[in-house]
Amino acid sequence: MEDLPEALLTEILKRITRTSDLKSVTLVSKQLCKIEGGQRGAIRVGSGVCTATKALASLCARFPNLRKVEIDYSGWIPGHGKQLDNKGLSVFSSHCSSLIDLTLSFCSCIDDSGLACLAYCKTLVSLRLNSAPEITSVGLLSVAVGCTNLSALHLTDCENIDNVEWLEYFGRHGSLQELVVKNCKGINHHDFLKFGSGWMKLQKF
Repeated sequence: MEDLPEALLTEILKRITRTSDLKSVTLVSKQLCKIEGGQRGAIRVGSGVCTATKALASLCARFPNLRKVEIDYSGWIPGHGKQLDNKGLSVFSSHCSSLIDLTLSFCSCIDDSGLACLAYCKTLVSLRLNSAPEITSVGLLSVAVGCTNLSALHLTDCENIDNVEWLEYFGRHGSLQELVVKNCKGINHHDFLKFGSGWMKLQKF
């Protein structure tokens, strides 16, 4: 198989859709492992996988063309290892130049300084924060200012967001087309008035 052209091997791998099959194929040779890693566009990391900074950097190096990343710590217990922290988020800006879609769920070790790292992800189009207890409006403002291509923002169970300066900024300067806010106790209906002219661009709320 190593004698086959790389373009043909790439085409073969594209036709394999099951993740378990892809994992098996990558064990056959280093060449197949490299090709598969280069064409992988999305990964999902669950609570049973350690994503400390070093491990995450390794993942991003293994899959250099990642466009979609989901980190989900639902059901996490200390025995599962370290959670992704603020320093870990900086890996995305330095190793994932193609990242457009990021979902962070139940990431209790991430706060505003971590979100500030995402401001350097200039290609980011969609950000979903689910059950992020340490995130406040300060972090969201950093994202609003830095991620100029962001068009979708989902906030669910983010209890410490109580100032809507970020919403006002998105309304004036942003390009949000999709905004979802659920169970964020610090945000009320009247706060959305500050979104101003942003409502003209919005397609989903």
